[in-house]
Amino acid sequence: MLIVDDDAPFRRMLEAAVRAAGLEARGVASGEAALAAMGAELPALVLLDLRMAPGAMDGLATLREVRARFGELAVALITGHGDVPAAVAAMKLGALDFLEKPIDLADLRRLLREVSGRDDAVEPGPPSPVFGGIVSASPRFVAALELCAAAAASTAPVLLRGESGTGKELAAAFVHAHSPRAAGPFVKVNCAAIAPSLLESEMFGHEAGAFTGADKIRPGRFEVAEGGTLLLDEIGELAAELQAKLLRVLQEKELERVGSSRTRRVDVRVLATTNRDLEAAIAAGRFREDLYFRLNVFEVVLPPLRERPEDILPLAHHFIAELAPHERRRLAPETEELLRRYRWPGNVRELRNAIERATILARGGIIHPEHLPPTVGLGAPGAASPSVPPPDEPSRAPRLGTVHDLERQLIVDTLAAHDGNRTHAARALGMSRRALLYKIKRYGLGEG
Repeated sequence: MLIVDDDAPFRRMLEAAVRAAGLEARGVASGEAALAAMGAELPALVLLDLRMAPGAMDGLATLREVRARFGELAVALITGHGDVPAAVAAMKLGALDFLEKPIDLADLRRLLREVSGRDDAVEPGPPSPVFGGIVSASPRFVAALELCAAAAASTAPVLLRGESGTGKELAAAFVHAHSPRAAGPFVKVNCAAIAPSLLESEMFGHEAGAFTGADKIRPGRFEVAEGGTLLLDEIGELAAELQAKLLRVLQEKELERVGSSRTRRVDVRVLATTNRDLEAAIAAGRFREDLYFRLNVFEVVLPPLRERPEDILPLAHHFIAELAPHERRRLAPETEELLRRYRWPGNVRELRNAIERATILARGGIIHPEHLPPTVGLGAPGAASPSVPPPDEPSRAPRLGTVHDLERQLIVDTLAAHDGNRTHAARALGMSRRALLYKIKRYGLGEG
């Protein structure tokens, strides 16, 4: 397979994905280099980017030359946002298919099957699991792990998307650990947790005297991550004024500390996570489209736990073994039923928190429903109703207390499931953030 793309990180990522499918791959950076390579040896398939650097032969011109010199050689186009007219023109020139950025690994694998005729050769082996020793039984999650494995082999930026608690940060750590930069630092910046006034200094560093309180030079996270990977957690929360500065660093690979005019070169791979609808943010003018496409060279979407129910009990058993390694703990059948039926708005993080609570309360070794948080036993928005024990079976229902007790505990557990993020907790509880802040103050749970 010959891959033609002037974006080196993206090209190497595609090479790695093709090799992971058991096929040979070679990459070149221009149409001219592609034609020279085809003159020496014809590939089974050419993956050709439509857009090339200014002044170079673009994808359509290269495709015309391929048709003139090599006849019906299989060519598939790689297209970006807004390339539909060019893609239509390419199809009229006999292009086999086109893949849209960010590339979906399933689409690439389908194309490789069609061209190679070797179904067995393009089925990857089992990916390394993200969550400890758990190998997911969910096809959607396995596909996400395969994408992480393919992305890890390259240096391309990766955008990890999914709801809070789905494991985006763990997936980012997996990508770094299996990448060529694994020996370098893995540095994280939470764009939602740091005040916008401080985030610029946190990311890019500052000089002594740059602002009040800046009494000494401080390198930013980009410099600390030199030679390694920088994770920009919750990139959708990044303030508009910092988006332009981040874009420049990504494009030029250089930065200036706050209070300095000296330009510093940086060698950092960037991963980003978000639980936001970035496309809607772009439409509303809250997020830069050029930054989105710079970050979204390779996209991985982690499905919520409710969409992979086959993983709930294996994860629960894994967390029991992890949290109580020297104690015998097991789930009662009715507890397993509750775990399976609950919707898990906080996803894997909420499940782990629930199991941690249960392992502490289950003194007798068996985890019963009353050992789970009230949110699981009573049901959260969208959850199924818990099953009722038969009349001849002693009820193990928890002592519920007053309505206010239940509401307070529900808020405590939901905040814990969302790592204290009040906006996300309010959404999970089906109330406004202002209403949640009022109740937090009312129940003495913290500053409102």
